[in-house]
Amino acid sequence: MTNRILPLVILFFLPSPLARSMPQSDATPATIPTPDAIGSDTQERQFPKPTPRPLKPLPRELTDLLNTATPLNAQKTVYLAESRESILLHTQVACNECLLEMLCYNETAEKGHESLLWIRAQPKTIHMALLATGAKPGTPVTFSPKFLAPTGPVVDIYLHWMDTKGKLQRQKAQTWMRRNVSRYYSASLEKPPEGVEFPHLELRYDPYNKEILWFGQMTDEQRAGLLKLSESKNYKSAIQQFFKESQPTPMDAEFVFTGSYHYTIEDTGQKVYAADSGYVICVANFAGALIDVKEASSADDGGQAYEAWPGRVPAQDTPVIVELIPRGPKAKPANQKEVLKATSPKTTSP
Repeated sequence: MTNRILPLVILFFLPSPLARSMPQSDATPATIPTPDAIGSDTQERQFPKPTPRPLKPLPRELTDLLNTATPLNAQKTVYLAESRESILLHTQVACNECLLEMLCYNETAEKGHESLLWIRAQPKTIHMALLATGAKPGTPVTFSPKFLAPTGPVVDIYLHWMDTKGKLQRQKAQTWMRRNVSRYYSASLEKPPEGVEFPHLELRYDPYNKEILWFGQMTDEQRAGLLKLSESKNYKSAIQQFFKESQPTPMDAEFVFTGSYHYTIEDTGQKVYAADSGYVICVANFAGALIDVKEASSADDGGQAYEAWPGRVPAQDTPVIVELIPRGPKAKPANQKEVLKATSPKTTSP
């Protein structure tokens, strides 16, 4: 997916301590708006209403996590913790074996093949919940005239779920992701080694660029077999390089609260909150991200920086409580009455 920033970015504010909030909170499941309609302060455009997927009932252990928290939307999927220092999100697993652009997207965006989790909530509600903790948004990623990484307070993200043995688990979100190994690795090689026929397993030779290539993770057994095919020093060096580079390494990037941005569609004057296109918690850089990774991370097809870690992510549709804990200095948080007023389904832009 190509990253781009739409023109005429316009920030607008609600007359509330929740500055830089959004004009309308979540609709009920039966009236979930499409991404183009969300955030509009003009007459609502007519779109077919999608049929919401069922949310699985939460196990008692996950329900207990929410008992003392305050729900902030009609669907009861976004909660402000009693301490008002963290946010709890009721989500479900969208994909457990895929290249990733998102850790979490909102369901109307249809990005399930690129995200670990999905949530039935508008990103603007999560934005306002983070403001209620006192967190201040930073700035989205910039790609032109030069790359500038996203900024903002670091957000620690923990995932709570029940494992296959019925035991409650809590782990950092990064443990479910790894550096993408589902890609090609290359090394310069002036000519193909004698006695090696190509293609061999995932090994290829490119005579035009004079490169040897390997796709995906290389096992110990594959490395041993490949090393036996030729005595060429350069060939053996390339195989050792491919083995080392293709071994899974855990994600170590941090997440930051960037706050996304608003833009106006020139032809209609419609105001749109960019995160509503699905960019809730991103692991590839998007200017519309509500929460982004604090590093350069590709979203190019086939070149994504991260993928789901097979065997670590539960089965599809497994309920997961996501815990967001902003770090760093905080502004005076809005009180509970202000948060509930700003996130009420009846709230509209001025």
